Amino acid sequence: MKSMSSLDIYVCVRELQELIGGKVEKIYHYPPNEIRIKIYAKGRKDLIIEAGRRIHLTIFPKESPKFPSPFAMLLRKHLEGKRIEKIWQHDFDRVVVIDFGDRKIVAELFAKGNVALTDENFDVIMDIHGKRGRYEFPEKKPPFELTLDELKKLCSEEKEIVKLLAVKCGLGGLFAEETCLRAGIDKNKLGKDLSDEEFERIYRAMMSIFEPVFKGDIKPHIVIKDGEYIDVLPIELEYYRDYEKKYFESFNKALDEFYSKTIAETEEEESEELKKLRKRLEIQLESKRKLEEEAEKFKSLGDFIYENYATIEKALNAFRQAKEKMSFEEFKAKAKSLKFVKDVGKDYVVIVLNGKEIRLDLDKDIHGIAESYYEKAKKAREKLEGLLIAIEKTKKEIEEAERKEKLKYTAPIRIVRKREWFERFRWFITSDGFLAIGGRNAQMNEEIVSKYLEPKDLFFHTQTPGAPAVVLKKGLEAPEISIVETAQFAAIYSSLWKQGLHSGEVYYVTADQVKKSAKAGEYLPKGSFYIVGKRNYITVELKCAVGVDLSNLRVMGGPVSAISKHCDYYVVLEIGDKDINEISVEIAKTLVERAKEDERHVVKAIATPDEISKFLPPGKSRIVGVFPK
Repeated sequence: MKSMSSLDIYVCVRELQELIGGKVEKIYHYPPNEIRIKIYAKGRKDLIIEAGRRIHLTIFPKESPKFPSPFAMLLRKHLEGKRIEKIWQHDFDRVVVIDFGDRKIVAELFAKGNVALTDENFDVIMDIHGKRGRYEFPEKKPPFELTLDELKKLCSEEKEIVKLLAVKCGLGGLFAEETCLRAGIDKNKLGKDLSDEEFERIYRAMMSIFEPVFKGDIKPHIVIKDGEYIDVLPIELEYYRDYEKKYFESFNKALDEFYSKTIAETEEEESEELKKLRKRLEIQLESKRKLEEEAEKFKSLGDFIYENYATIEKALNAFRQAKEKMSFEEFKAKAKSLKFVKDVGKDYVVIVLNGKEIRLDLDKDIHGIAESYYEKAKKAREKLEGLLIAIEKTKKEIEEAERKEKLKYTAPIRIVRKREWFERFRWFITSDGFLAIGGRNAQMNEEIVSKYLEPKDLFFHTQTPGAPAVVLKKGLEAPEISIVETAQFAAIYSSLWKQGLHSGEVYYVTADQVKKSAKAGEYLPKGSFYIVGKRNYITVELKCAVGVDLSNLRVMGGPVSAISKHCDYYVVLEIGDKDINEISVEIAKTLVERAKEDERHVVKAIATPDEISKFLPPGKSRIVGVFPK
């Protein structure tokens, strides 16, 4: 998971100046590394600090821990009621100081990280690990204060320039990559081989990244790939030029959205085995991507050499002849004066032809040079073949580990009960006791309308495609709350949830307005109907609850108001970042933990992940509440 960069922190802290003068109302510690501070500053604000990772305002409050940790109690004793006087970033490093006058919070957002409470002299009263002593700030020189000469001195080593920029200049991996892209420099080129002109381009590229930010010219956004959040940034980067982006009015809002949707809350619950396997797969997939790129790159260079055989052979012969007649220094100077020459070594010349960078080894002929690239492509493909086998093995191991994880929350006993006729459909009981049913697929939709839609019923559907046909039995007699709940039910289990929409429009009509056969000359697909006459529209919020009804020994899912009335224990869900398999396990575990001790074995037997999954909306979800509290 991404940790905030120095640049991220710079922008975030600038926005956090709105907290200056704010009063601390409450502090919570979520072990091991997370602190949340409730602050009143022209309204209530929640500040989250996660050691080693992030700091930002959040609109996603957590349920408070049942028992405060010693560190939380200490923070409350020293800080509750105090006002924030200053907030600053230390030396453009990943360290933030929140100053309360005679007390300070120092948050380290690098490596394992730390959060420390200190006095005005930075003597540590206690840190998040329970330690005391004198706080020592890390030494670091801000990248934007580097001179060109200092850049050359730091990066003129026998290491790839991208690594030198990342480590020596403190840019980190992403901004080092971005600097090379903007400068038009091969990131794998050794620092010692860079020319003065190339260093100047690198320096200008660095400045082009940082200077707009310092002037306040930012575009906070989340980077999205295949529907997944992969990064959050205050500025646009060439590195992510072709990716989808979601923009925000402030960087704090972008950070909050990114972390709230991507931090896997079940990481602490997952077995160590599963966490290691997921990490292994992540590394393997990244290696696969790089090997595929290498294989394609080297093959295309080999092909390019043969496609431009005459031109390249002419250049190669000219370089050989020149080298034989001159000293190396003369040859190097002469070759470098040519616009298409990028680099010169004792036995090679690197040229750029039609945007392709080709290394001409002077002791090889054209065939040998091309073959060297084909050989590199072959080695990359051979590595890739072995890696693909390893990836498949890891995926199978993850599936097995997930199965074991799921079994942990499946009861060893089963409760046998008679199921009602409607339980094979989607269903719920409204707050007023009315039954609503909906189809799980086109066939069920057709069956519900053809077999179960009666004159006293109401029919519900969303405006968008991909929704169940929903029938409220005896709906003409139902109060307004039951009609609204059924509209919510229709929206929850429609494609609106999967699309990530938090509200949607639903219409309802009487049974005689639903026509099951097509008009003359028209065709209706299976499970489809058409409506005649006036439709009644309701806009509803997409929020769902899933719970355990102990009196009837069953799970129920649907609108929160209905589930809260009929279920003994339930969770509230919103659109989130966890798929059905993952969230069903989390819900099962949560319901068992919330149950009274003498009811836990019954809840565990009823609320299995498989049973819960039948009541989950399509798409991804997250738990936002557990009841009763």
